[in-house]
Amino acid sequence: MSLNHSAVDDIAREDGVSTFVYVSAAIALGFIGFFGFTMNLLVAVVIVKDAQILWSPVNVILVNLVVGDFLVAALGNPIAMVSAITGGWYWGHKMCLWYAWFMSTLGFASIGNLTVMAVERWLLVAKPMKAMSIRHAVILGFLVWIYALCLSLPPLFGWGSYGPEAANVSCSVSWEVHDPNTKSESYIGFLFILGLVVPVLVIVSSYTAILRTLRRVSKRAGASGRRETKITKMVALMITAFLLAWSPYAALALAAQYFDVKPSASLAVLPALLAKSSICYNPIIYAGLNSQFPRSLKKIFDIRPTRTAVPESQNTALTAMNKQEQRN
Repeated sequence: MSLNHSAVDDIAREDGVSTFVYVSAAIALGFIGFFGFTMNLLVAVVIVKDAQILWSPVNVILVNLVVGDFLVAALGNPIAMVSAITGGWYWGHKMCLWYAWFMSTLGFASIGNLTVMAVERWLLVAKPMKAMSIRHAVILGFLVWIYALCLSLPPLFGWGSYGPEAANVSCSVSWEVHDPNTKSESYIGFLFILGLVVPVLVIVSSYTAILRTLRRVSKRAGASGRRETKITKMVALMITAFLLAWSPYAALALAAQYFDVKPSASLAVLPALLAKSSICYNPIIYAGLNSQFPRSLKKIFDIRPTRTAVPESQNTALTAMNKQEQRN
């Protein structure tokens, strides 16, 4: 298990990080953790509770996604927030190691789940006879975690390493380390190809095929077709939001490893916080674009619109008048 003890023990204040940066990071992490916790929990509860209506293959993968995001908010963000409050990594080198592994696993699982959702949309739109079943979605959801572990476990066994990042507020892959003993360059190349390039290629290919199919069949029959098209757009928006949140972080990591770019600790905090904020976007997009979600939410929490009581006879008369007006 490769980790530099002294790197964790050295507080980032040596790099001239101001108190303002730490306080701002703590506040941002607090907001991200709170909203990520509540919104992802709400989406998971609503889908599971109203499974009769909402339990579809795409929502099975979505639950897999929001569970990972919920764990980031519940377990990852508080640890980083305490470190920001105290002005540097607070938890010691072993905790840094396990935190970095845990958060890396959840990050890789997120892009894995989004990739599976894109493939599910492609099969449903372009090849409906081969559409994914709920059983297939459950199996693929399990395989996503195997995929994530394959990417995150190597540093625990000496290929690559984990260490402090972003002004010592959190820990992650040691992107800037060039260590021949851990072969860090080959490990980061491995992450770049299998953790970013391959998923993005699969996503782009899936949505290219979807767009071609939708152009060829301009209108799918009935409300079901319109609903599936809307869900396809929703998944595309989730993927776009995730990639926008993580792209600055990925670019900075690759620049640090392969081009010896060394941004200040204060600057490095920004892409790290933006990447962590990705846990908030998916539940907002899902709740906003899925018309079934508000109905299920109202049913589960017994939310009913307040209406002024109207006598039955008057209600019948109003209905008859409305019908007469529609005929005229």
